[in-house]
Amino acid sequence: MQRKLVALVFIGTIFFALPVLAQSNSIGTSALTISAAPAYPSPNTTVTLTAESPLLDLQNSTITWVVNGATVGTGISTKVQLGAVGKETDVSVSVSGPSGSDSASLALVPTSIDLLWEGDSYVPPFYKGRAVPGSNSSIRVLAIPHFITTSGKGVASSNIQFTWSVNGAVDRAQSGVGESSAIFPAAVLYGNDTIDVVARSTDGSLSGEASIVVPTQNPQLVLYEDNPLFGIMYHRPLSQSSTANESETSFAAVPYFSNAKSANDTSLAYNWTVNGSAVAADPKDPSEITITTKSAGIANIALSIVNAFDPFFSASGSWQVSFTGASGTGSDQFHSSSQ
Repeated sequence: MQRKLVALVFIGTIFFALPVLAQSNSIGTSALTISAAPAYPSPNTTVTLTAESPLLDLQNSTITWVVNGATVGTGISTKVQLGAVGKETDVSVSVSGPSGSDSASLALVPTSIDLLWEGDSYVPPFYKGRAVPGSNSSIRVLAIPHFITTSGKGVASSNIQFTWSVNGAVDRAQSGVGESSAIFPAAVLYGNDTIDVVARSTDGSLSGEASIVVPTQNPQLVLYEDNPLFGIMYHRPLSQSSTANESETSFAAVPYFSNAKSANDTSLAYNWTVNGSAVAADPKDPSEITITTKSAGIANIALSIVNAFDPFFSASGSWQVSFTGASGTGSDQFHSSSQ
């Protein structure tokens, strides 16, 4: 009786491509089986098939491989080119020799999965990238399986059993039929998390596995001008050396990928300095600072942020801003509006 070996590939998402998790599965009689490597290959890729037997002397036997009705080779192993997603490739192998004769067959049916992930860390409105996990944040993962039967019908996620694991430990609470998404805590101390999902149709006809490695990253502190007419200029972050044309300019700090709900989250403590002097943050808007100049010159802005509930969190940055639109003199050229 012909059984089916289903091959699954992990296909690249809209963000980037990720590798297939290769395994070796055997299917056949107790005397003769066929292993495929990788066990979950991509559609339109090559699979290496190997005949295995604990009873037959394969080295001194005649071995013949047949793919889709055509003889393709002899020997213990052969290579097979697979078709598109859901397209079945039928394989059989026959062995004949002094130790006996036997045969085995299988069907390779490629499937695919899109595995999407993002962190729940903070990013500003209209951010076009993906939020990556930071210290003490979480990782949201969504598996989108593309399981197509040989008759051409797709299998819905509601009819697929998902088994999630992180760093080798199965998360049974988030696994089950239709459980195509999961949330995991990010790695502590900015390490890596390996997240796996095994997907299997409820009728057992299609199955596969996908894996990703998600790094936890340090927060990134970026400073922007807060324009009185246009708001925060997210499209134009300040470089290490920038120019301000107005005698009074507001700046907004954005702690990308921090474990916060907003830039002014109460868990974040902002420590501003201008030209080495501490500047008290506005309790209502601590992520922003307004600098008024009495004359043209350079303001050296420095900022460090800590999180009251996360001892591993820290972010800092410094910027040199040249004010060109000011006039007048005075020993105290720069001061913030909060002073």
